[in-house]
Amino acid sequence: MTSGLTATPSSDESSPRSGLRESHDIMVSDHVDVVVCGGGPAGLMAATAAARMGAKTLLVERHGFLGGMATAAMVGPMSKFNLGGKRIVGGLPEEFLQNLHALGGAIIDLPSGNIPYDPELYKLAAQRLALAAGVDVLLHAYVAGAQWEENRPGRLSHVLLETKSGRQAVAARMIIDATGTGDLISRTRLPCEMRNQRSGGELQPMTLYFRLGGVDTSGLTLLMAQDGTKYASPELRAVLNEEVAAGRLRNFGGPWAVHGSTLRAGEVSINATRFSGNAADARDITRAELTLREEVHVIVEAFRRAAPAFRNCYLIDTAPQVGIRETRSIRGLYTMTLDDVLTPRSFPDTVAKGGHPVDIHRASDSRQHAQFITEPYDIPYRTLVPEGSENVLVAGGLVSATREAFGSIRVQAQCMALGQAAGTAAALCLEQGRNVGELDGAELRQRLAAAGAIV
Repeated sequence: MTSGLTATPSSDESSPRSGLRESHDIMVSDHVDVVVCGGGPAGLMAATAAARMGAKTLLVERHGFLGGMATAAMVGPMSKFNLGGKRIVGGLPEEFLQNLHALGGAIIDLPSGNIPYDPELYKLAAQRLALAAGVDVLLHAYVAGAQWEENRPGRLSHVLLETKSGRQAVAARMIIDATGTGDLISRTRLPCEMRNQRSGGELQPMTLYFRLGGVDTSGLTLLMAQDGTKYASPELRAVLNEEVAAGRLRNFGGPWAVHGSTLRAGEVSINATRFSGNAADARDITRAELTLREEVHVIVEAFRRAAPAFRNCYLIDTAPQVGIRETRSIRGLYTMTLDDVLTPRSFPDTVAKGGHPVDIHRASDSRQHAQFITEPYDIPYRTLVPEGSENVLVAGGLVSATREAFGSIRVQAQCMALGQAAGTAAALCLEQGRNVGELDGAELRQRLAAAGAIV
């Protein structure tokens, strides 16, 4: 370690409680080419792609394992790798799927391209992919702030981390925020906002996934195998409506009881709980965790009492954290719109394709708006570049898109593809000595295609 960085962590100047400032020396623990914040589907692919291109890469993750929403929140199945039975996401994500399948941890041949998986094997496949590429992985590390060069807010010099070893800084030439909730970008002067800010509406609700065993799965539809199909269970929905009417349950969604984040006979993963709030706010996400963990047991008891297939069911586990559908978005060099999703057009800097329905869950009640699409759409590189950025990119949940467009883009396969694009772009910028906004998107597209990506 080397010292010498004196940092005053950035504060939220709009907060009425701001005013306390601390200034102290922080140890600079690493000097790297690329630091990727967030080890979920997008961050995993970003770090692996950058490292494979020769960049010295550090992947920072707050949990004790990789996988993000797939493992920490058990959000399954992984969607959406196919549309109309044809693959729309390849490259590193496809390689990861093949590795996971070889471990016995995924079903990868469903026509819909929805991938049921085992979270424990996902964790293993994820760390093996990153480590084999030469990625340096740092777990149990939270993004605490950032430093930018004086008079150049678009060029960050350090990422500040809070770790088990104390606060430390990482010096990096390129930085990727793949946290999904903007843990880095919100601590800079680059433009970002809550996704409901322009519409004035609600954010999509948080959901605590859980898994049940002892289920008679013989008569259930376990695999979300086809396009254009709603897999929520009418029988279980009727059960939960009764719980709401009786005052034992506040709200719910779906419910979906499928092979999502489990593959075993007699088990299902359940997507049913629903909490309205801002998952980027510590108090809101705490309330969500406490409330939904109580409500999981209400739902399990209701299923056991009223649904024959669940008469002997038992709770295996709840996810380590709530699943987060949307929080922040950057303002990028291009913003995807609903029209871009429903009426696809080509971009010279296309780096990924999407095919998931426009899927927006209501936070205030149990409704869901799902608009199916029939052909894949293109997502350009410019959606990953914050306005004014020189060396900062985003991937995954922070993509520049309206709420409606993000309702389709937000799923794992598309986040993985965007992660590979961001990592490749960061390494290319280093090779060519360019800022992220100067990179030739057409050349990036060619590099991704050469690596097997479908662009």
